[in-house]
Amino acid sequence: MDISIFQHDNITVESSFLTTVESELLSSEQINVVLNQLTSTIDLATLASLYFSQLDKFLPLTGIDMSELDPSLKIENCQGDVSVTMQVPACSLDFGKHAAFIRYYFDEPLSPNLRRILGSLHQLFTKPLMHALEFRRMRLMATKDPLTGLGNRNGFNDAAQRLINRHARSGEMFGLLVVDLDNFKQVNDKHGHQQGDEVLLTAARIVGESIRGHEEAYRFGGDEFCCLVDVKSERELSAIARRIHRAMHKHPLLSRHKVTCSIGGSLLRSDDSINALFSRADKAMYEAKEDGKDTYQAA
Repeated sequence: MDISIFQHDNITVESSFLTTVESELLSSEQINVVLNQLTSTIDLATLASLYFSQLDKFLPLTGIDMSELDPSLKIENCQGDVSVTMQVPACSLDFGKHAAFIRYYFDEPLSPNLRRILGSLHQLFTKPLMHALEFRRMRLMATKDPLTGLGNRNGFNDAAQRLINRHARSGEMFGLLVVDLDNFKQVNDKHGHQQGDEVLLTAARIVGESIRGHEEAYRFGGDEFCCLVDVKSERELSAIARRIHRAMHKHPLLSRHKVTCSIGGSLLRSDDSINALFSRADKAMYEAKEDGKDTYQAA
């Protein structure tokens, strides 16, 4: 078993992979239990949690930092002087493929046998991890707009249904804004699609930056966007629409092309479906267009 180890900033890094499972340290039954757990899910967060629980049975583990794979994947106490960093194979991250590392934290130094157990468990984890990362990548491709990085129609439907289900459980309200660019066609016609894409990217950034971090924005195709926002009143919904209008008026690229936006909005109503909520907001947006563009209408 070839393990090369070097020290850097008081962190032990194991730079190669174990090629065989340490059967003399982990029994076949133990290995099967671990594998059954790790192959029981394709969800990345669930898999990370299951992996932590399995490691905790064999090692004095305090935390795992998988933030290179996903910023949210820091489990338990990821601090302390005793840590081991191990590489995972080249995997798909942010639509590119490169190697990443997992950092393990312990409350005491590992003996040679415990270090070999860690290596064995790390190796067992890599294949389910690759499957979960690929599943996440494919899911993102299915729910993200490739040009702007905003959610697409599929992503909107998933998120809107989650919010409707949340409302049914807890009564929490939310609203929808539908944003359609004014005068966008003339940009493509006069300046070409590359400049049109720049306008779309700018508009997407403005819509995304006009809402709070936990709220979500989407591109429905063409020059139409929408956002789901946690609001309780028409006044709050209108304030977000005004924020989008002001930001578009101030942006030099949009001003140069005389691109503005018409916005329609609607609050969730009792027994609303996704289609009913969207239909009201979309109708209000078209009413804003008919009223002279660059304005907001509520439904």
